[in-house]
Amino acid sequence: MAGKSESTPIDRHHKSSYTVKFQAANDSLDTSRLADIYAKDATVQFGNMPLIHGLDELRNFFSGTWTKLEMMHHEIESFDMVDNKIYQSCHITWQVKNDPENEKVTVPAFAFLHLVTSGEEKGLVDRAAYYMDGAPLIAAFQRSS
Repeated sequence: MAGKSESTPIDRHHKSSYTVKFQAANDSLDTSRLADIYAKDATVQFGNMPLIHGLDELRNFFSGTWTKLEMMHHEIESFDMVDNKIYQSCHITWQVKNDPENEKVTVPAFAFLHLVTSGEEKGLVDRAAYYMDGAPLIAAFQRSS
């Protein structure tokens, strides 16, 4: 019987470096970098919002938000892994363009990432779920409009 290391060829170093690469791509606010971290048919869940299917929908979703941001930064608190799954807690900080209060909004967040283990998309996310309270960010967006 094959052990986990044989059936899941993604090691802890890869997962650790992946979380850094993943957050750097997000923090760049550049939707063209989404293909560096997500599989082309990835499914993504943000809390109670409708499920997002594929890179095109992800680009559309993020472009509507990221163009309104001056900056975004993920500070990884911790992560753990089981096979090809990463569980990560972090704090996300945003600064919204034209916010009259010029506030940096920070909220705690949690992510679940499922990585592809073989083929051309090995190491990319094919399923993800993100949980946080977006109310402070929405308030900053409302102030800026």
